[in-house]
Amino acid sequence: MGLMDVLGRYAQQPDQPPPHAVQDFDRVAQEASPDEVSHGLAEAFRSEATPPFERMVGQLYDRSNPQQRAGLLNEILGAFGGMSGGLAGNVLGGALRNAVRGDRVTPEDTHQVPVNDVESAAAEAARRNPSIVERVSRFYADHPQLVQTLGSAALSIAMSQMAQRRRM
Repeated sequence: MGLMDVLGRYAQQPDQPPPHAVQDFDRVAQEASPDEVSHGLAEAFRSEATPPFERMVGQLYDRSNPQQRAGLLNEILGAFGGMSGGLAGNVLGGALRNAVRGDRVTPEDTHQVPVNDVESAAAEAARRNPSIVERVSRFYADHPQLVQTLGSAALSIAMSQMAQRRRM
């Protein structure tokens, strides 16, 4: 079965994920381009059929290793234009203000940043700079094993969007 055969199942019924959505996504993520995976993830993050963007980001952050957590926090900081004016530090709370050295978060810094601060920062970043959805999607397109933890509904939406984009 080819990539389009797998994606085709999701294009037809994106609201009813099959029980093997995680395995299908694993296969699709291995064969599709990172750009395609990123596009699908962005649409899943925006969908009303999935939890809010910030909750999904918090879930991914919680399951990420320190290097991935640092990468995500740096993407969020980038959406605020770095630490200029302390805005991002205020949104991410005192833990990050104390943890950040310069404008980059290191893996060691992430131990001090709780999930609820990340969720608050993601929500504020999305409000101020909607491109954060694409930034986070590109980042996690490189980490498909983590994306699988978002569940069948999000994966089905992502694969449905990937199938639609391939048909264009």
